[in-house]
Amino acid sequence: MYPLLRRGDKLPTVAVVQIMINRKMKEGTYIKVDGMYGPETKQAVYDFQKASKKLRADGVVGKHTWNALVSGQSLEVIDSVDVTNPKDMGYEDAAIRRAGGTPILNFGMCRGVRVVKHEIHARAKAGGTVLLRFHGHGSPGEMGISVGTGAHASSEFGVTYLDSLAQFIASLAWIFPALGSAELHGCRVGAGQNGRRLCRGLAQAWGVPVTAGIRSQYGGGPSTFRFEGPVYTAFPYGGDLKSWAKSLPVPEVHGKSVNRK
Repeated sequence: MYPLLRRGDKLPTVAVVQIMINRKMKEGTYIKVDGMYGPETKQAVYDFQKASKKLRADGVVGKHTWNALVSGQSLEVIDSVDVTNPKDMGYEDAAIRRAGGTPILNFGMCRGVRVVKHEIHARAKAGGTVLLRFHGHGSPGEMGISVGTGAHASSEFGVTYLDSLAQFIASLAWIFPALGSAELHGCRVGAGQNGRRLCRGLAQAWGVPVTAGIRSQYGGGPSTFRFEGPVYTAFPYGGDLKSWAKSLPVPEVHGKSVNRK
Protein backbone atom coordinates (compact mmCIF):
# COMPACT_ATOMS: atom_id res chain seq x y z
CA MET A 1 0.00 0.00 0.00
CA TYR A 2 0.94 3.63 -0.12
CA PRO A 3 0.35 7.11 1.35
CA LEU A 4 -1.09 9.77 -0.97
CA LEU A 5 1.12 12.85 -0.56
CA ARG A 6 1.20 16.24 -2.21
CA ARG A 7 2.55 19.77 -1.75
CA GLY A 8 1.61 21.25 1.61
CA ASP A 9 1.75 17.97 3.54
CA LYS A 10 3.86 17.93 6.70
CA LEU A 11 4.24 14.31 7.74
CA PRO A 12 6.82 11.66 8.64
CA THR A 13 5.98 9.85 5.39
CA VAL A 14 7.11 12.94 3.47
CA ALA A 15 10.56 12.45 5.01
CA VAL A 16 10.49 8.87 3.71
CA VAL A 17 9.78 10.17 0.21
CA GLN A 18 12.62 12.67 0.50
CA ILE A 19 15.06 9.97 1.59
CA MET A 20 13.98 7.64 -1.20
CA ILE A 21 14.29 10.46 -3.74
CA ASN A 22 17.82 11.20 -2.54
CA ARG A 23 18.79 7.56 -2.93
CA LYS A 24 17.90 7.78 -6.60
CA MET A 25 19.23 11.25 -7.43
CA LYS A 26 22.54 12.26 -8.91
CA GLU A 27 25.31 13.49 -6.62
CA GLY A 28 24.96 17.17 -5.83
CA THR A 29 21.21 17.32 -6.46
CA TYR A 30 19.95 15.99 -3.12
CA ILE A 31 16.98 17.63 -1.43
CA LYS A 32 16.45 18.52 2.21
CA VAL A 33 14.98 15.83 4.46
CA ASP A 34 12.61 17.75 6.73
CA GLY A 35 9.17 16.13 6.29
CA MET A 36 7.84 19.22 4.52
CA TYR A 37 6.34 18.71 1.07
CA GLY A 38 7.34 22.07 -0.33
CA PRO A 39 8.21 23.25 -3.85
CA GLU A 40 11.65 21.59 -3.77
CA THR A 41 10.18 18.19 -2.92
CA LYS A 42 7.39 18.57 -5.47
CA GLN A 43 9.93 19.40 -8.18
CA ALA A 44 12.12 16.45 -7.20
CA VAL A 45 9.12 14.10 -7.36
CA TYR A 46 8.12 15.57 -10.72
CA ASP A 47 11.65 15.09 -12.08
CA PHE A 48 11.73 11.51 -10.80
CA GLN A 49 8.38 10.77 -12.44
CA LYS A 50 9.38 12.36 -15.72
CA ALA A 51 12.68 10.49 -15.85
CA SER A 52 10.98 7.14 -15.32
CA LYS A 53 8.76 7.59 -18.42
CA LYS A 54 6.31 5.13 -16.80
CA LEU A 55 4.83 7.46 -14.19
CA ARG A 56 2.42 10.34 -14.48
CA ALA A 57 4.50 13.50 -13.98
CA ASP A 58 2.37 15.62 -11.63
CA GLY A 59 4.56 16.06 -8.54
CA VAL A 60 2.14 14.01 -6.43
CA VAL A 61 3.14 10.78 -4.70
CA GLY A 62 0.46 8.19 -5.36
CA LYS A 63 0.45 4.41 -5.61
CA HIS A 64 2.75 3.99 -8.60
CA THR A 65 5.24 6.69 -7.61
CA TRP A 66 5.42 5.39 -4.04
CA ASN A 67 6.03 1.85 -5.25
CA ALA A 68 8.74 3.04 -7.62
CA LEU A 69 10.46 5.01 -4.83
CA VAL A 70 10.53 2.17 -2.29
CA SER A 71 11.26 -0.56 -4.83
CA GLY A 72 13.93 -2.88 -3.46
CA GLN A 73 13.78 -1.35 0.04
CA SER A 74 11.71 -4.07 1.82
CA LEU A 75 9.36 -1.45 3.23
CA GLU A 76 5.62 -2.06 3.60
CA VAL A 77 2.46 -0.26 4.68
CA ILE A 78 0.05 -2.19 6.91
CA ASP A 79 -3.60 -1.12 7.12
CA SER A 80 -6.01 -2.12 9.90
CA VAL A 81 -9.69 -1.35 9.20
CA ASP A 82 -12.63 -1.45 11.62
CA VAL A 83 -15.67 -2.81 9.74
CA THR A 84 -17.80 -3.53 12.82
CA ASN A 85 -20.64 -1.37 11.53
CA PRO A 86 -22.17 -3.04 8.44
CA LYS A 87 -22.27 0.27 6.60
CA ASP A 88 -18.48 0.48 6.87
CA MET A 89 -17.88 -2.80 5.07
CA GLY A 90 -16.84 -2.30 1.46
CA TYR A 91 -15.76 1.29 2.04
CA GLU A 92 -12.18 1.93 3.13
CA ASP A 93 -11.35 -1.77 3.00
CA ALA A 94 -12.60 -1.84 -0.59
CA ALA A 95 -10.43 1.15 -1.54
CA ILE A 96 -7.38 -0.62 -0.14
CA ARG A 97 -8.21 -3.84 -1.98
CA ARG A 98 -8.74 -1.99 -5.25
CA ALA A 99 -5.27 -0.53 -4.85
CA GLY A 100 -3.82 -4.01 -4.44
CA GLY A 101 -3.61 -4.18 -0.65
CA THR A 102 -4.84 -6.74 1.86
CA PRO A 103 -6.06 -4.89 4.97
CA ILE A 104 -6.50 -6.41 8.40
CA LEU A 105 -10.29 -6.42 8.92
CA ASN A 106 -11.66 -6.05 12.43
CA PHE A 107 -15.24 -7.04 13.19
CA GLY A 108 -17.07 -6.51 16.47
CA MET A 109 -15.19 -8.31 19.22
CA CYS A 110 -14.09 -8.00 22.80
CA ARG A 111 -10.39 -7.34 23.33
CA GLY A 112 -10.05 -6.23 19.74
CA VAL A 113 -6.68 -4.60 20.34
CA ARG A 114 -5.26 -7.97 21.36
CA VAL A 115 -6.54 -9.61 18.16
CA VAL A 116 -5.22 -6.81 15.92
CA LYS A 117 -1.87 -6.89 17.68
CA HIS A 118 -1.63 -10.61 16.93
CA GLU A 119 -2.53 -10.02 13.27
CA ILE A 120 0.12 -7.32 12.91
CA HIS A 121 2.73 -9.56 14.55
CA ALA A 122 1.88 -12.33 12.09
CA ARG A 123 2.06 -10.10 9.04
CA ALA A 124 4.94 -7.72 9.72
CA LYS A 125 8.64 -8.21 9.11
CA ALA A 126 11.18 -6.92 11.59
CA GLY A 127 12.03 -3.30 10.79
CA GLY A 128 9.96 -3.37 7.60
CA THR A 129 6.75 -1.48 8.43
CA VAL A 130 7.35 2.05 7.24
CA LEU A 131 3.70 2.99 7.98
CA LEU A 132 1.13 1.35 10.27
CA ARG A 133 -2.27 2.88 9.53
CA PHE A 134 -5.55 2.46 11.44
CA HIS A 135 -8.95 3.26 9.89
CA GLY A 136 -12.17 3.49 11.88
CA HIS A 137 -14.42 5.75 13.89
CA GLY A 138 -12.95 8.07 16.46
CA SER A 139 -13.24 11.07 18.75
CA PRO A 140 -10.64 13.23 20.52
CA GLY A 141 -8.24 10.82 22.21
CA GLU A 142 -10.14 7.70 21.07
CA MET A 143 -9.37 5.55 18.02
CA GLY A 144 -11.79 2.70 17.32
CA ILE A 145 -10.24 -0.67 16.50
CA SER A 146 -13.37 -2.86 16.88
CA VAL A 147 -16.37 -2.91 19.21
CA GLY A 148 -16.44 -4.74 22.54
CA THR A 149 -15.26 -4.59 26.10
CA GLY A 150 -12.27 -5.93 27.96
CA ALA A 151 -10.28 -5.41 31.09
CA HIS A 152 -6.66 -5.35 29.90
CA ALA A 153 -6.80 -4.82 26.16
CA SER A 154 -10.01 -3.14 25.06
CA SER A 155 -11.21 -2.61 21.52
CA GLU A 156 -9.95 0.91 20.99
CA PHE A 157 -6.93 3.08 21.57
CA GLY A 158 -8.00 5.50 24.28
CA VAL A 159 -6.58 7.91 26.84
CA THR A 160 -8.76 6.50 29.64
CA TYR A 161 -6.40 3.55 30.02
CA LEU A 162 -3.36 4.91 28.19
CA ASP A 163 -0.71 3.55 30.56
CA SER A 164 -1.85 -0.06 30.32
CA LEU A 165 -2.52 0.29 26.59
CA ALA A 166 0.96 1.63 25.90
CA GLN A 167 2.53 -1.16 27.90
CA PHE A 168 0.47 -3.77 26.05
CA ILE A 169 1.20 -2.57 22.50
CA ALA A 170 4.86 -1.68 23.09
CA SER A 171 5.86 -5.10 21.77
CA LEU A 172 4.97 -3.90 18.27
CA ALA A 173 7.96 -1.54 18.25
CA TRP A 174 10.09 -4.16 16.50
CA ILE A 175 8.11 -3.85 13.26
CA PHE A 176 9.22 -0.26 12.59
CA PRO A 177 12.44 0.93 10.93
CA ALA A 178 14.02 4.20 12.07
CA LEU A 179 11.95 6.11 9.52
CA GLY A 180 8.69 4.33 10.38
CA SER A 181 5.52 5.98 11.68
CA ALA A 182 1.88 5.26 12.55
CA GLU A 183 -1.33 7.07 11.57
CA LEU A 184 -4.78 7.14 13.18
CA HIS A 185 -7.45 7.89 10.57
CA GLY A 186 -10.47 8.26 12.82
CA CYS A 187 -12.54 11.44 13.11
CA ARG A 188 -10.89 14.13 15.28
CA VAL A 189 -8.67 11.58 17.08
CA GLY A 190 -5.81 14.06 17.31
CA ALA A 191 -7.93 17.00 18.51
CA GLY A 192 -7.61 18.68 21.89
CA GLN A 193 -5.61 17.70 24.94
CA ASN A 194 -6.83 14.09 24.87
CA GLY A 195 -5.84 13.71 21.23
CA ARG A 196 -2.34 14.96 21.95
CA ARG A 197 -2.03 12.68 24.98
CA LEU A 198 -3.03 9.61 23.00
CA CYS A 199 -0.59 10.34 20.17
CA ARG A 200 2.25 11.02 22.61
CA GLY A 201 1.57 7.81 24.53
CA LEU A 202 1.56 5.67 21.39
CA ALA A 203 4.64 7.40 20.01
CA GLN A 204 6.53 6.70 23.21
CA ALA A 205 5.43 3.05 23.23
CA TRP A 206 6.43 2.40 19.62
CA GLY A 207 9.43 4.70 19.36
CA VAL A 208 8.11 6.30 16.16
CA PRO A 209 5.98 9.36 15.30
CA VAL A 210 2.21 8.96 15.55
CA THR A 211 -0.09 11.23 13.53
CA ALA A 212 -3.85 11.74 13.87
CA GLY A 213 -6.36 13.97 12.12
CA ILE A 214 -7.82 16.96 13.94
CA ARG A 215 -11.01 17.17 11.87
CA SER A 216 -13.47 14.58 10.55
CA GLN A 217 -11.97 11.89 8.33
CA TYR A 218 -14.48 10.56 5.83
CA GLY A 219 -12.20 8.16 3.97
CA GLY A 220 -13.19 6.12 0.96
CA GLY A 221 -11.52 6.33 -2.44
CA PRO A 222 -8.27 8.32 -2.55
CA SER A 223 -9.07 9.88 0.86
CA THR A 224 -8.40 6.47 2.41
CA PHE A 225 -4.70 7.06 1.78
CA ARG A 226 -4.29 10.58 3.18
CA PHE A 227 -5.51 12.82 5.99
CA GLU A 228 -8.36 15.21 5.36
CA GLY A 229 -7.37 18.53 6.89
CA PRO A 230 -4.80 19.42 9.58
CA VAL A 231 -3.08 16.83 11.73
CA TYR A 232 -1.24 16.51 15.02
CA THR A 233 1.97 14.47 15.17
CA ALA A 234 3.68 13.35 18.36
CA PHE A 235 7.30 12.22 18.47
CA PRO A 236 8.71 9.60 20.84
CA TYR A 237 11.26 11.88 22.44
CA GLY A 238 9.54 15.21 21.98
CA GLY A 239 10.71 17.70 19.40
CA ASP A 240 9.07 18.39 16.07
CA LEU A 241 8.96 17.07 12.52
CA LYS A 242 12.12 18.82 11.38
CA SER A 243 14.22 17.63 14.31
CA TRP A 244 12.94 14.07 13.92
CA ALA A 245 13.68 14.07 10.19
CA LYS A 246 17.15 15.41 10.85
CA SER A 247 17.80 12.55 13.30
CA LEU A 248 17.14 9.87 10.68
CA PRO A 249 20.12 7.89 9.37
CA VAL A 250 21.68 9.71 6.45
CA PRO A 251 21.07 7.62 3.32
CA GLU A 252 23.94 6.51 1.15
CA VAL A 253 23.87 7.11 -2.57
CA HIS A 254 26.42 5.40 -4.77
CA GLY A 255 28.38 4.46 -1.67
CA LYS A 256 28.54 8.02 -0.35
CA SER A 257 26.59 9.63 2.48
CA VAL A 258 24.10 12.28 1.45
CA ASN A 259 24.97 15.58 3.12
CA ARG A 260 22.10 17.35 4.83
CA LYS A 261 21.29 20.93 3.92
